[in-house]
Amino acid sequence: MKHISLYILATLVLAACGRHECPFSGNGEDRDSIAVTADILLPTTPVRDQGDTELCWIYAMLATIETDRLAEGDSVTLSPLWLARHSLEEQATDRYLSGRRVSLRGTLPEAMRLLETYGIVAWDAYRPAGQSPSRSVARRAETLAYTFSRHRKGLEQLRHAMDDALDSTLGPAPRNVFMFGMEYTPQEFARSLCLSGDWKAYTSFTHHPFHEPFVVEIPDNRQRHEAMNIPLDKLLSMTLKSLSSGHPVAWEGSMTFLREGKEEECNTEGKDTNALQRRRQQLFETRRLTDDHCMAIVGTGHDNEGRRYFIMKNSWGKDYGHGGYVYISERQFALSTIMIMARDI
Repeated sequence: MKHISLYILATLVLAACGRHECPFSGNGEDRDSIAVTADILLPTTPVRDQGDTELCWIYAMLATIETDRLAEGDSVTLSPLWLARHSLEEQATDRYLSGRRVSLRGTLPEAMRLLETYGIVAWDAYRPAGQSPSRSVARRAETLAYTFSRHRKGLEQLRHAMDDALDSTLGPAPRNVFMFGMEYTPQEFARSLCLSGDWKAYTSFTHHPFHEPFVVEIPDNRQRHEAMNIPLDKLLSMTLKSLSSGHPVAWEGSMTFLREGKEEECNTEGKDTNALQRRRQQLFETRRLTDDHCMAIVGTGHDNEGRRYFIMKNSWGKDYGHGGYVYISERQFALSTIMIMARDI
C-alpha cells in the first residue's frame, strides 16, 4: 500500500504541474512552456536538493537505485553523504601521494564504484549534521593532505586527521545499518540492493568502434571508467525498453547545452538517428556537448502532437521545474547525453 501511495503522489505532482517549462529556459519563466502527459511513471522517492554541492552524479545514481528498488517492492532511501565522504577520503590519500587535486565532481560509474567498495547507509542515518560537502570541504581535505605530505607525517596520521575533519564538518559516519530489526554492514546493505555488474554504463560516439567499451573522454572521468559504445538508436531503444520493463535509467549529460542550445531549442523534429549521431559527435568534438549534470530517468510522456519526452527526476529541490522534475524530448536526449547507467535486464 505504501508503494501505491508513492506512485499516486508522484503522478499527482506531475499531473498538477500541467504545463512544464522547456528545459532550455531553466529559469522558471512561462515562455517556451509545453504540455506533457505522462505515459510511464515509475514510483520514486522524494525529490532531494543537493544544495551548493557538486554531487549530482551521486544523487542521480542513488535516486535511480531507489526507484529500481521500489519497482521490486523494496522501499529505501540512500545517503549521498556516505559516498561523498569516502570519495573525499580516497582523494586525500591520492593528493598526499600524487599531488592530484581534490574535487567533488564525478561520474555515474564512479558513484557505483564507491557504492560497491564502501557500501551504503540509509538517508536518515547519515545526513549533514553541520556543513554540506561543498567545495570548501574539498579544499580543506586538499590542504590537509598537502600539509601532511609536505611535512612527511605519513598516511596513517593523515587518515586520522581526515576522520576528525570530516566528523566535525559532515558529522560522524555510522558504522552499521539498522533496518527492520536487522543489523547490516554498509557493504551487506549495498549488496542487498544490487550486485556488482547489475548496472552498466553505455554511451554513443563515432570516434571509437561500436560494441566495444572505451574510457569516456570527459574531465570528470578522472578514474577513467569505461562505457560500452553502442549506436544512438540502440541507446534510445535500451532506455525505452528499461523504462517499459519497470526499471529506471541514470542519465549523465549537458544541462548547459539544454538550456543554451539555439538551433535545437525545443524543436523535436528531425528524429533521423544517423543525422542525430553525426550532430552529437560534432557537438562533442567542438566541446559544446560537455558533462555537467546527472539525473534519474523515471518515465516517459508525450505532448499534444504525440512527440515523446523522458521524465527526469532532478536533485535541485522541488522548486525547480515542476516539483523537481524535468522533461527532455527524444531529440534533446539524443543530443545532450554523455552516458547512461542501466540495469542488465
